[in-house]
Amino acid sequence: MRAFLPDETRISQVHLRTGNLERALGFYTNVLGLRVVEKVGPEASLSATGGQPAMIALSEDRRATPRPQQSIGLYHFAIRYPARRHLAQALERLLQQGYPIQGASDHLVSEAIYLSDPDHNGVEPYVDRPRPCWVWHDGQIEMATEPLDLDKLLATNPGPSRPPMQVPLKTDLGHIHLHVADLAAAERFYHEFLGLAVTQRSYPGALFLSAGGYHHHVAVNTWAGELSAPPNSTGLISYRLEVPVAEILYCLQHRAPLAGYLARTLAVENGSEMLQIRDPNGTWLELRYVPSATQPEPSENALNLISKQATQNEV
Repeated sequence: MRAFLPDETRISQVHLRTGNLERALGFYTNVLGLRVVEKVGPEASLSATGGQPAMIALSEDRRATPRPQQSIGLYHFAIRYPARRHLAQALERLLQQGYPIQGASDHLVSEAIYLSDPDHNGVEPYVDRPRPCWVWHDGQIEMATEPLDLDKLLATNPGPSRPPMQVPLKTDLGHIHLHVADLAAAERFYHEFLGLAVTQRSYPGALFLSAGGYHHHVAVNTWAGELSAPPNSTGLISYRLEVPVAEILYCLQHRAPLAGYLARTLAVENGSEMLQIRDPNGTWLELRYVPSATQPEPSENALNLISKQATQNEV
């Protein structure tokens, strides 16, 4: 379970290519209840609050071809609700609008509903069970895929007959799950290079990885085979990790060419930089430094430890 990314590391954004921006916005606002942050031409972004930072960025390309379902790329991204009643409200909204639900599972650590957006991107609205309920064995978290009792879930929200039109303000992204061509290559990238811990490897053809003892921030599987999607197809353009230590970006940027990964820096607002690294699927993983609201700036000893652990994970 060894890792060196700090506990505050989290998935913060997914960037999707859509064939029809208005159709996609209708789903994310009217069906899921997110708020539009900005809409300019073929670009739009959404969040729980309607303000920055955006959780979902959308780019329209009317010429985009649909990504084959059995191809490497996005399996789903997960929208995490603050409390169980909020997931019940999301389910009520889906049922009242007649939006198709593809599945619902009890994963022991969480409860989840599965659906697809209009471009057939997998979306998982979910809620975590309290951490004291999670069970660990030798650094591996106990997870399962059991049927979720939807009636029992709905009973947790005995409020008005119509659910709120928008999600709670503290709704965020919890994790992302990717189809990959090779598990060993994925583990080398996310664990040995990036520094996420492997938290579960007993699912056939899948790995789950995280920072800070979370059940998973990133999951990968080989269930879709090795087919690559056509260029400019709908689906995932990039996804973003936020880290609370700026030196992590410097460390990974300089290790990337040694490990065989393409990396580049981009200027973003406020004069800061964002690091982009090509993952084994050929998708841009973005890393951005965001100071922790609860933690002081890391000491020199802490930074030395990060550097030492990174070197130990070197490939």
